[in-house]
Amino acid sequence: MLDIANEYLKPGITPSRMVGISYSIAVFVPDVNDFFDNDPSSSADLNDLKEEFESYGHQFHMATHTADLSPASSAYRLLNEKKIDAAVIFDPFVGDSLVEELMNRGIPYLITNGRNYEAAQNYIDYDNRKGAYDVIHYLYGLGHRQIGMIAGPSEHLVNENRLRGCRDAFLQLGMPWMESNILMGAFDPAHGHQAVKKMLAEHPDITAIFAFNDIIAFGAMKGLAELKLRVPRDVSLIGFDDLKLSEFMMPPLTTVRRFRYDISQLIVKMLTELITNKNISEVNISLKTELIERESCAKVMVREQ
Repeated sequence: MLDIANEYLKPGITPSRMVGISYSIAVFVPDVNDFFDNDPSSSADLNDLKEEFESYGHQFHMATHTADLSPASSAYRLLNEKKIDAAVIFDPFVGDSLVEELMNRGIPYLITNGRNYEAAQNYIDYDNRKGAYDVIHYLYGLGHRQIGMIAGPSEHLVNENRLRGCRDAFLQLGMPWMESNILMGAFDPAHGHQAVKKMLAEHPDITAIFAFNDIIAFGAMKGLAELKLRVPRDVSLIGFDDLKLSEFMMPPLTTVRRFRYDISQLIVKMLTELITNKNISEVNISLKTELIERESCAKVMVREQ
């Protein structure tokens, strides 16, 4: 395990062989049509990553891939058509075969935005599991025992990690884990808007909802308003990502913050080290999240009939 994140984030600290050498870097993202349109947090992360790579003169190639790395995917074509020095797998799938493919080809890689906690892999990632775990403990501390979760796509590891964090917290707190209190779908506002109505129609006793990203939470907030339910008096609502818009919602959204700008710099520097330093066998850097308490969550109150 390489734990030098703090050193590499200091101004002026760069790997000695980085300056003046251009590498060809592939960045692989999920093969989802609305990936960029509906997930501004991921779009911002990728834009920061692109700018960071290009600031060092590296060539940035982005391609989409499927969980089984289909030969028809742009990722497969990129690997076969270009000389790739290293790769970043952004938002990998559950059971993603791309890591194995890169290892077989001898291409250094890093995973971000969704790692496999049980596998030996190179990653620089936020601790999504701990962030979700903290959300459930926070809601429990406010007296909530009936908690609904509006999750993202089941096939994405970042979603699975947040779900696992919730499950760990439920178990630790002695609360029953109910699959019926979880609705999965896209990381987009339409999912939040539809899911919150379905969830409360089936489980009207729910007093708090954890949306697995802020965009889902925005849609859920609209759905709750249409149901004439007030946030947080009737239902507490919490998101994940801390988008800039979150603090300007009505009410301002409680959420989990990720420090996206630092991670791009760290990924570029560590990926370059993986290319140039053959003594590094594995990179495991887990970055903290922080729960940002605003006005969309409150202690449990008896709803007015």
